[in-house]
Amino acid sequence: MAKKKQSNKEKQTDLFSFSQPQKEKESEKEDIKKESLKKETKIEPKPKTQDTALLKEVFKKKPRVEKKPKKAIKKDIELVKIPDELYYQENNEPFGLETREIDFEKIKREGFESRFIRYMIETGQIVQNLEKGLLLDVNYDGGQNKAYCKFYDLDSDEIRIWIDNTNHVPYCLSKESIQELENNVKLTNYKGFERFEKIQRIDLLQDEEINMTKIYGTTPTDIGGRGNNIRNILDKAWEAKIRYHLNYIYDRGLIPGLLYKIEDGE
Repeated sequence: MAKKKQSNKEKQTDLFSFSQPQKEKESEKEDIKKESLKKETKIEPKPKTQDTALLKEVFKKKPRVEKKPKKAIKKDIELVKIPDELYYQENNEPFGLETREIDFEKIKREGFESRFIRYMIETGQIVQNLEKGLLLDVNYDGGQNKAYCKFYDLDSDEIRIWIDNTNHVPYCLSKESIQELENNVKLTNYKGFERFEKIQRIDLLQDEEINMTKIYGTTPTDIGGRGNNIRNILDKAWEAKIRYHLNYIYDRGLIPGLLYKIEDGE
């Protein structure tokens, strides 16, 4: 019998035996391509140009040179002489409280303005007659417990002070009747309380005239200052938060900036 020809084909030993040689061949081809690309893409080093050499020379660290301190040059300063004749000459003569014509008793916590008002009263400098006075300001002096006005005298170009002599007293308003307020023991026993007065005012919201009670106090702080006062004793009070000098301006009908005339202190 004739022998069977042996086939050159390799027998399949496992499930993936035929696929392995193909993968090996493909990987070899890829390696060859990569090597060829590397050879082509090799960058030849550029020759050093003269520019790079110059840059290196420029950026070389230079040795530090110690600077010598400069000597201050003394210049002869010429003294400027003040001329003897000046339009506004210096006047060192004391005035006001600096003259010390009157020795004052020291009062604790007395402000400068209150002390100056005392000086003006004792030296008789409170204005009694003024022909043309421009009203500059209205303020309150706690020492005298009165309002005072500052006028600019157009004739003498001086500031004149006038102290209120109308017996104006600080107050606030209440809608309660005098009988109801008299039953308030805290109010009637308060040391800053003075008296009651029945008045009439126009209620703008209701557009009608209503009865109110005016409550007078000794000082403005008794009406609406800090701590215990008439405003805090009452449940509701009107015109108790207005500053006293503003209330005085409104009651007297004064307008700062207008001219006024004073005759015999009024």
